Amino acid sequence: MDDKSRSVEYFKRMTVELRRARERVAELEAERGEGIAIVGIGVRLPGGVDTPERFWDVLAGGHDVVGGFPTDRGWDLDSLFTDDPAAAGRSATRRGCFLDDAGAFDAGFFGISPREALAMDPQQRLLLETSWEALERAGIDPTSLRGNDVGVFVGASTQSYGIGAQAESEGFLLTGTAPAAL
Repeated sequence: MDDKSRSVEYFKRMTVELRRARERVAELEAERGEGIAIVGIGVRLPGGVDTPERFWDVLAGGHDVVGGFPTDRGWDLDSLFTDDPAAAGRSATRRGCFLDDAGAFDAGFFGISPREALAMDPQQRLLLETSWEALERAGIDPTSLRGNDVGVFVGASTQSYGIGAQAESEGFLLTGTAPAAL
């Protein structure tokens, strides 16, 4: 067999192998199943942003969401501020980004006792609310999902929430502040 014939045979074999490889890749991709589907979104951001539509309005309009300290948190605003930025436990600024109605969590709706709710990191409360909202926006009754493999993707971090918690809430601090509980 001359070099030309050997080359033709080699390319024929490679073509067959390439076709088999492509078929196998197609089989593997078909077996992989469905990808991730985003079916709903829940939002809670500063500046009264509590829907995806309002979030888009803020982004598209370039709106500033910085505002004054909220008056519904039980904070002593008169003694909170100082001109000394090094003062511990005080604020040298009078403005920030705060969520509206952060204290309006309905613990009973989620089957959570008032004591447990007091010990919960606000991230956990917001996660419950926004997850529920995302499902409702998708037209899904959240209670219908019990026992099914359903997930919510979350970005969260540890916080020092709960330091100095009241005695009646201490028993809930571990699960109320652990990001793993999210």
